[in-house]
Formats: sequence, structure tokens, C-alpha cells
Amino acid sequence: MKKYLKYITIIALGAIVLSCDNYVDIKTEGRLIPEETENYRYLLQNSYVYDLTYGAADVASDDISFQNEAQTTALGASDYYRPFVNFYKWADQIYFDAEIDYNMNGMYTSLYNTNIVINEVMKSKNGTEAEKLAIKGEAQVHRAYIFLTLVNTFGKAYDATTAATDLGIVLFTTPTVSEDIKRSTVQNAYDIILSDLNDAVNSGLKPINSGNNVAFPSRASAYALLARTYLYMRNYPLALENAQKALAIQSTLNNYQDFEFNAFPTRRLDAELILSKWNGYTSFSYAPQILSLSNELINSFDTNDLRYVLLTQPSSNFNSEYTVGRTFAKEGITGESRNGGPTVSEMMLIKAECQARAGSGELAMAEINKLRQKRFRASQYTAMTATDSKDALIKVLAERRRELMGQGGFRWFDLKRLNKEPEFAKTITHVFGGQTFTLAPNSDRYQMPYAPIYFEYAPNLQKNP
Repeated sequence: MKKYLKYITIIALGAIVLSCDNYVDIKTEGRLIPEETENYRYLLQNSYVYDLTYGAADVASDDISFQNEAQTTALGASDYYRPFVNFYKWADQIYFDAEIDYNMNGMYTSLYNTNIVINEVMKSKNGTEAEKLAIKGEAQVHRAYIFLTLVNTFGKAYDATTAATDLGIVLFTTPTVSEDIKRSTVQNAYDIILSDLNDAVNSGLKPINSGNNVAFPSRASAYALLARTYLYMRNYPLALENAQKALAIQSTLNNYQDFEFNAFPTRRLDAELILSKWNGYTSFSYAPQILSLSNELINSFDTNDLRYVLLTQPSSNFNSEYTVGRTFAKEGITGESRNGGPTVSEMMLIKAECQARAGSGELAMAEINKLRQKRFRASQYTAMTATDSKDALIKVLAERRRELMGQGGFRWFDLKRLNKEPEFAKTITHVFGGQTFTLAPNSDRYQMPYAPIYFEYAPNLQKNP
């Protein structure tokens, strides 16, 4: 196998296991027959390969602030935490020359497998056309999620006037590789994402997957990712339409008051979760200081808000030397990594934002209050109001930040898209080790740098500025 395959196709585990052969050439304990539809179902059963996201981007956002001197000393001295510190400082280089980007590797491993299914399942044997189409639809949802996440991590924010020339990501759509590996455009990525998701909603997917099956794509998840995609494209009418379609299928909210004295739900029990996408490699369960929250974010909370009460903790709880601040601590109370997949609450926030942008401020606030009621004790809840649609939009975006804090790259991607609007463009600062780092709106640093090792094996892979 060519050496660059291991790194630039980023199929890492998939390459090692599958080599350069098709999955259908593999038999499992002599039981599976090559080229049968059942093979592709088994390939998608390995949720560990698909249930992940690019979680390191959370550290780069203005949600995070390393405020404790002891914290910065410890982080600065640790080789393990060095990449997270570099994300925090928006460094030109995140990884050492010989290091791989485990977040990106994991997602391209997943992509390799999804491409096998998408390209081969419809030609497989001993399965009905409906079965094959649904299996392909699942893989298309996974691929759309991968491309949407990666293009918003490494590419520019979508801008209809420049997307056709803005650098995006490497778009593998087959399980084979060209030696001349180059990045495509942002528009190309979004074209594939939309095509995959529009195919998926008509592919015969189950309406909802929950419990042990929440990592498997459903029709609700395909609509939800369409809503997210159109939001990032700033196509608000279509974002609203698809958020409403997702909510028409799945709309149950958790009542946080139920969890004050009971365990917070894991993903298997989380009624709001539409599709699980874990922050696998970047799990901070044992390093909560990485998700120390900024004062700006913390001060935006009503202290009776149960998201504040349950999902954040004083930094001093984790180290007696930490004297200030609070930390996002959801992983500690669930025992699981954070989620970047779509949820009912995200769809409600998209719906409310689009309503406010369309001039329906009252409808937007009604949707936000429906969500907020489940985030407070009933006796302490006061409905939020807005003076007009513009005020409603400001309040919806603030609510979105609180609800989606610390997970899934949501805030980082929101900063990128909102920088396109002068009234929401924001300069952010991070302080580390006595140095102040500043990130201007639309800065080139909003495109994460590729790990240097990949250029060794793909010399024509274009760098971010």
C-alpha cells in the first residue's frame, strides 16, 4: 500500500483493516457471503467508526477562557495538552511535524467506509431495493455530517459570492485515491452535502432512531442536518423549512428539573438526541480544565438556569489551585463525551433564529420560551420577551450560545458565519502565559491549519494562509 494512503486518505484504521481491497471481499468467520447486501449493513453497524466529530474546535471559541495561572502553567508544560493550547492560541501550527491530527484521521476513516457503502451497496446481492436504498441513505447522512463538519473547520465560512473559489477540503467520494490530492472548493463540499441529505430523506430511513440505535441515521437526522447546512449557508427560509420537518418527526424535550436529584441522561436515554456524534478523541472527562468557560458566557446565565447549575461547575472543584471561573462539566456527570450531532433543542433554536430573521419576533420568542421552560425550575421561570424582531434575534443567538456551549464546534462555526454580518462580527481575545492573542473577524485563522505531516505525503495539498 502506498505510504501516503495511510496519512492522506486518512483511512488509518480503515486502511489497516481493509487494505486496498473492497469490504465485500471480507468474510466474517465464514458466515458472510461476498457482495451480499448484508455485508453493507454489517459495515454500518460499527458505530464506533461513525459516531465521532471534530471536537477540538471548541477550545478555539470565545466560550473558553483559561483564567487560572496554575491552569496555564499545567497546560503549557504538558505535551498531551499542547495541541489544545495551540487551538486556544490560534497558532499557525497545531501539531508537531511528525504528528497526525487524530480528529481528522477519525473522520476520514469514517468517510472511507461510508464511500464503500454509497458506491457499492446498490449493486449488492440478496437484498431488496428498499433495503439497499435505506442502507445507502444512512451512509449519505454520515458522509454529509463529515463534510459539513470538516469544511467548517478547515474551510472558510460559506459565502455565496465566493464559495465557488474559496478553498474547502479534500472531497473523497469513492473508496479509491488519486495520487494528486488537492482540496476542492467550499461550494463543492456543500453541493455534495445537500445532494446526500436530499437523497437520504427519500431513502426509506426510519423516522427516528433512539436508545441503543441513536448513532444510526434517521429521517429526522437527515432533515436536521439539512437545517444545519442551510443555516451555515445563511439560507434561512430553507433552514426553517427543514428544522420544522425534523421537529415534526422528533420534538421531545428533556425537563432539566427532573435531573437535579437524578442522573443526567446518557445518549441512550436522551430524548432530545436525534443523532449521536461523539467528541471521541477530544473527550475532556479527565481534563475538564480544557473547557474552562469565559466570564462573558458565564455572566450571560441566570444563576437559576439549570444548565448553569447542572452543566457547569466551579473550576476549584477540579483543582484546589484554581481560584476563579467555572468549567463545562457535562462529561463528568454523564460519563460520556460531548455530542456534536443534531438535537431537538438545536432545531428549535434554528427555527427561532429563522423566524426572527424573517420578522416574526413573537413566534421566535414563543419557540425560545418553549425551550427555556425546560431549563428552569417551574417556580423560578419567567418568560423572555423582545421589543422587536431585531431584539428577538439577539436574544435567540444568546440562547443558542448557552444551549450549545462547549460541544460540537457550534460556537466556533457560529462565530465564522456571524462574522459575515457586520452587526454580529466580533474580535475575540485569549490570554495564555501572560500573552494576549487576538482573532479578528474573518481572520485566516478561522481556517484550521493542516498537520504538517500530510504535506509530506500530498505535496499538492493546499495550505491555509
